[in-house]
Amino acid sequence: MRRLSAFVLIASLSACASIPTAPALPDNQSLIGPNTIFVIPPPSALNTTVNATQQIVAHYHGQSFSFQAQLQLTPQELDLAALDGFGRRALTVTWKGSAIDYQPAPWLPASVRPADILTDIALVFWPQTALAGSGVTVAETAKRRTISANGHDLIVVDYGDGAGWNRTAKLKNLSFGYEIDIQSAVTAP
Repeated sequence: MRRLSAFVLIASLSACASIPTAPALPDNQSLIGPNTIFVIPPPSALNTTVNATQQIVAHYHGQSFSFQAQLQLTPQELDLAALDGFGRRALTVTWKGSAIDYQPAPWLPASVRPADILTDIALVFWPQTALAGSGVTVAETAKRRTISANGHDLIVVDYGDGAGWNRTAKLKNLSFGYEIDIQSAVTAP
């Protein structure tokens, strides 16, 4: 199992058992394609404060998994809590400085890594300039972001109407064959 996140993504749950596993990676790195390791820019790279609620549906090999996430982000810290479709806490992630604290539910597969979740969040929502230093190439328009490495497109993110965290997004990992639909809305603190 490897890389499904999105916030979730947990969706990776049992579905992504066939996604290749990278050798043990540091907490701030994730495999986003064959032989392509992504270094996750820290919360300070976003340089803003955001409180958002997200509805996430992950699709993998004909199966779909639904989650709801609450995200609180400052330049100093990222806090994420995700619930599964039954309202059970699936996981919490706190990223403060270089330390990532991860609390999965007992039923969540051990192969779900917080780095994979944080990677998908960053790939969808962090500014292009923050991603550029992570060993990938980012091409962007108002409605699409394409992440490439070594001349190959790895991930495509299509954005719906709206801006920033107040819109829909569809992340497609072309290498590992999963998609994540995200409905995101900024909420009051």
